[in-house]
Amino acid sequence: PAGPVPVLQTRSLTLRAAGRVLVDALDWHVHAGERWCVIGRNGAGKSLVLRALAGLGVPERAGEVLWQGRPQQDWPAIAAAATRALMPQQAQDRFALTVERTLALSQVVMSSDSRNASELMSALDIAALAARRADQLSGGERQRVALAQCAMQGAALMLLDEPVSFQDPAHQQLVGRWLAEAASGGRAWIASAHDPSWIGRVATHVLALFGDGRWQAGPVDEILSAAVLERTYGCAWRSVEDAWIPL
Repeated sequence: PAGPVPVLQTRSLTLRAAGRVLVDALDWHVHAGERWCVIGRNGAGKSLVLRALAGLGVPERAGEVLWQGRPQQDWPAIAAAATRALMPQQAQDRFALTVERTLALSQVVMSSDSRNASELMSALDIAALAARRADQLSGGERQRVALAQCAMQGAALMLLDEPVSFQDPAHQQLVGRWLAEAASGGRAWIASAHDPSWIGRVATHVLALFGDGRWQAGPVDEILSAAVLERTYGCAWRSVEDAWIPL
């Protein structure tokens, strides 16, 4: 019998930008409960992939993206918002809203997260920011608010562009613990990230982009190897007590 329908599937997805093929014929699927990290050098196409998966405009694309077995372009806007949530690298606040109000406006479908916004704010260490304006927060604070916004949206798929790039070490650990629990109840997430050690603690799977169109996807223990990391980043690596160190 056929298995469960993937939360997300790509069929021969090809992405080009500035005359370069960044992703060539990506055939890939993500199931509920999976936690994927996308790795690659700067300019390898990580953000471009997330935009394409979210259904946003990219310079040039071919192939197909399906959400829950249905072509991306067939989803009405409100149904798409209930299906996938995107956290960009840097949030753009157009209005001077408090954190509490920003989160309330992010709700699309009712979920355990949206019913327990106070617990969500506590888990991401933003409860003390509830009455502050979102556009006046530090980069790390605003990034954690953006994560909470994704959770509040209630979508089955969260697409996160470098969710810990502005976090101090303690908050990197906190966000990592939260993400490790966030893919549950039919959810999955895909995040771009750079630190293989952090990825090894948080992700179940990795998609490596090699910058020339080629790619490799699989379980985290299979992709986080010295050979694949060297091919991805162009430098040698070694593992020391479960930490990856570039040479």
